[in-house]
Amino acid sequence: MEPLMLPGQVAPPPYVPPAPEPVKVRELWGMVKRHRLLIGACTAVGLALGLLLVSRSRPEYEATATIVVDDNRERVARVLGNEVTDQKGRMATEMELLRSRLLARAVADSLELRVSVVKPEGVPRSQVLSGIRLNREADTATITFVKQAYGEFEARNADGKVIGRTSAGTPMQVPGGQLILAPEAVDHPEFTVAIGTREGAAEAVADQLDISQPAEDADVVHVAYRSSDPALARDVPNALAARYTELRRDMHGSEARSTVQFLRAQVDTLRGQLTAAEQRLQAFREREGVVALPVEASTQVTQQAQLQAQRNALEAERSALARSIAQARSSTGPGASSPYRNLTAFPTLLRNETATQLITQIAQLENERATMMRTRTAADPDVQLLTQRIEQLEGQLGGIVNTYVQGLGNQVASIDASLGSFGARMDRIPAQEVELARLSRQTDVLGGLYGQLQARLKEAEVAEAVDEPGAVVVDPATLPSKPSNGSTPLIAGVLAIFGMLLGVGIAFAREYADVSVHTRDDLQAATGFPVLGWVPRMGATLSPGKKALRGMRRMLRPGRAAESHAGRALVPTAGIASLMPSLPAGAPTATADSYEWLYRNLLFLKPGEDVRAVLVTSPLPGDGKTTTAAGLASTLAQRGLRVLLIDADLRRGAPAPEGGGGTPGLSDLLAGTAPLADVVQLVNVGEGRQLHYIPAGHLPPDPVQLLGSPRIQVLMEWLREKYFIVVLDSPPLNLFADAAVLGACADATLLVSRAGVTPFEAVVHAAEQCRRARMPTVGTVLNDIVPDRDRDYDPAYRWYEEGRAYYARVA
Repeated sequence: MEPLMLPGQVAPPPYVPPAPEPVKVRELWGMVKRHRLLIGACTAVGLALGLLLVSRSRPEYEATATIVVDDNRERVARVLGNEVTDQKGRMATEMELLRSRLLARAVADSLELRVSVVKPEGVPRSQVLSGIRLNREADTATITFVKQAYGEFEARNADGKVIGRTSAGTPMQVPGGQLILAPEAVDHPEFTVAIGTREGAAEAVADQLDISQPAEDADVVHVAYRSSDPALARDVPNALAARYTELRRDMHGSEARSTVQFLRAQVDTLRGQLTAAEQRLQAFREREGVVALPVEASTQVTQQAQLQAQRNALEAERSALARSIAQARSSTGPGASSPYRNLTAFPTLLRNETATQLITQIAQLENERATMMRTRTAADPDVQLLTQRIEQLEGQLGGIVNTYVQGLGNQVASIDASLGSFGARMDRIPAQEVELARLSRQTDVLGGLYGQLQARLKEAEVAEAVDEPGAVVVDPATLPSKPSNGSTPLIAGVLAIFGMLLGVGIAFAREYADVSVHTRDDLQAATGFPVLGWVPRMGATLSPGKKALRGMRRMLRPGRAAESHAGRALVPTAGIASLMPSLPAGAPTATADSYEWLYRNLLFLKPGEDVRAVLVTSPLPGDGKTTTAAGLASTLAQRGLRVLLIDADLRRGAPAPEGGGGTPGLSDLLAGTAPLADVVQLVNVGEGRQLHYIPAGHLPPDPVQLLGSPRIQVLMEWLREKYFIVVLDSPPLNLFADAAVLGACADATLLVSRAGVTPFEAVVHAAEQCRRARMPTVGTVLNDIVPDRDRDYDPAYRWYEEGRAYYARVA
């Protein structure tokens, strides 16, 4: 509540609590000690649960078989020299095959896992049954074997009806099969076996199986099985591994056989198609005369070029000879040299022996005629004779040349005919080439497919000939010698540790939720005022049993600061009067000493000042302000001092009865309805000493107005002169303004807080109210300290125990 400020009055700056210091190891240890009952209880519960789990758990045995998985297809590929492909996911497929219901059902059938021992629990099946044989169609049943005289057993069905008698080693017919008791069965006076379903047995096998691969790049699989029967723990992995290898052998053999049959049929089909394609290609070659079209085309082009060149040469020679002959015929005259002599320029004529002789003779005759013409004339008979002879020879030579020229013309015509036939054949080559390519391609494709199928057929035949399962059990499961869950005591220890950690966690949570003040440091940090005293709880010391009971109740409750202050009040709502019989009296006690120290500290705090009026207040109800005020007044009265205790908490005054009457008090005194002599009461505090006490009186309509009247100032001045000290008990400061009003009448104000109850923030707010109201607050008091409870918060509290022991020794 904000007090009213006078004009010109400046409120003091608010007090800022210091920042919390880091948690120290000692504080953590103190927290653990404070909640030792909680932590111990959680640890005990965890240990009890662990021991219960250990006692109820059955021994479990585990055995493991190791299988090396190999792929026959990879081995065959290596033998044939083919590339080995990476079978990604192959091991994952094999592991899923091992987990399949097919294998689980096969194992359950081979080991007759439909039969199990249900009573007593944990008895291995091998200890009571040595042989089991059931039909696939056997119904579910429950059979109880009861031991009789001479080692015999009486078998009863689920209805209790006797279905037969048997003994160890003797087969006994049961519904759907037969059972043989083991010799160890005589150790059990009664046991019950159950025949379940095939699907249930397969599911049980699959649930207890653990299929794993030790490394991703390893072709190794571990098959582990857990069971309460060590024999089954060994037999199930071995049976599963055996059935798995058989299944792989069957699967691979069937696959190889079907593959060989399929490939042979395909090879036969392709063989017929390839033969037909080859025949069509051969027929085309024979019909078209094709050997090699590219070579043939190149040869024909070359031949055509050669013929063309030969034709051109012959045509040129023929033309030149024709021109030479025509020129010779036109230039012939008497005495002139023979024009046929120019024919010597044609080498082809020179290769003709007759033509060569004729030309030679003509040249000789012309030389002779030229010699004669030097001495003779053309009319000379010898010259004429030579001329005639030359003309005859030229006629013969002309005939030869004409015949040769005609032969050249015939050769040119023949070459022209050959060139024409070459062109026709070159025009037919593209179509032949396309047809040949189509037929060749068809033959090549069929030949390639045929070769591949032949290779695959060879691989399949080799795989068919290899009779290996592709999986080898390199490490069969053995009979386990000890349970795999042999660490059950460790489980109990782990649960105990978990319980302890849980208790520590709950303790931390309770500490975090507890926002109340516990120590002098807490109180001084919240208020900024010195702590003048700390008062232990009044009353006899509790017995260890009651202490433990109270600790358990406190452990199960939330933080004490969360409790209702009214429900935790140290003084009943009737006021100080009800507290008087419990005030310390007689022999000295630690509580009385604490009040004595409180008064001494109060005097030392104000040396040279006369402290005659002390106001006691608190942040909230139930913090112990009334107890502190009464204890301080009673302690000083026991010393023989004149002390007045005033109950100024008019909020709890008694209602005024109709027609008057009742016990008058401070409210009646201030209202002027009762004199001082009528309101002052005497309380015996021991050894003939008395404490003067003024009760609250009747409930006024406005307590603040009454306490703020001038009569209170006059009254307090008069009381200071009559009494050594006046102690005033006021209402809670955080709820009402009464204490702020009474602060003007007091020489010192004490702010009382209750250890473990008063919230830290409430104390901070109360201290701020004291400063704002300019109350003469000199210090604080920490009340209701239980040394054996709170010494874990403040080690100084344990000295109260020493003081109590000291008083006991003196007594």
